[in-house]
Amino acid sequence: MKFKGWKALLILSIFCTTAVLPVCAQNDTTKPWVLWYWMQAGVSKPGITADLEAMKAAGIGGAYLVSVKGATNPPLFDPPAQQLSPHWWDMVMFAMEEAKRLNLQMGMHVSDGFALAGGPWITPELSMQKVVSSQLHINGGKQTKLRLAQPETIEGYYKDIAVYAYPSLEGTGRNTRTLIPTVS
Repeated sequence: MKFKGWKALLILSIFCTTAVLPVCAQNDTTKPWVLWYWMQAGVSKPGITADLEAMKAAGIGGAYLVSVKGATNPPLFDPPAQQLSPHWWDMVMFAMEEAKRLNLQMGMHVSDGFALAGGPWITPELSMQKVVSSQLHINGGKQTKLRLAQPETIEGYYKDIAVYAYPSLEGTGRNTRTLIPTVS
């Protein structure tokens, strides 16, 4: 049996392909952004230009500038661009100008690294938290008083959130260290 609709199928496939391509085209609102780390005050104008030109060539739409840590000793670049110093602000302005020249968008992270606006005035109980836990397996069926082991602390701070008690699955807590085999 010979297929007679091949011309119609060819025209339909060409139409569908050309109709979909403009919809799939990347534009400024669909380009990805990246986190652009300025590590340990090691920033230079040639480095800024090289980074931004590489982002543009890779199809990146923008970058969030994130300064991380202070200068190393000895510094990576001389002079180091210590965060919030006049030299650092000059580097930021230069980066913004370069981004504009390359039609890249720029944003800035709010603080040094991942700490998010911390400082010496932020005590451990006000800082970012880590949820920690401990476990205790007991035999049920009787009333008892227990003291749970305190989980790890961060900067000497710990606070209970909740205590949960529930039946263990059959076999929980049994292993080769707790079982004594019977030799027969």
